Amino acid sequence: MDWLTVCGWLAGPVATALIAWLGASLRAARKRSAEHDARRDAEHAALIAGMRELMRREMYDMHARYVVRGDPMPYEEKERADSVYAVYHSLGGNGTGTHIHEELMAAYVGGRKEGRDGR
Repeated sequence: MDWLTVCGWLAGPVATALIAWLGASLRAARKRSAEHDARRDAEHAALIAGMRELMRREMYDMHARYVVRGDPMPYEEKERADSVYAVYHSLGGNGTGTHIHEELMAAYVGGRKEGRDGR
């Protein structure tokens, strides 16, 4: 038997084993990637929900002060209320937040927001 025949007999099984190993490695990498994507998606959803809740809470706090209590709402606060609502709405906020925003926009406007020095 010459060495070419031996190499021919060995080449087939070695190539088959190499292809099988590469296929298994690719499947494992795809599985890890899918698991990573699922974790990332869950974290992203939690962050979105948390941010939406913070924006909702901010709108409710402004509503309590400027609509329920009736304090005059400075223009700066109206602008901030618009910004908070825009973020809330873009994150999937519901109609309750829209109603609160509409009431904030209709609130009495007066004065300027006081600075740190009381002016």
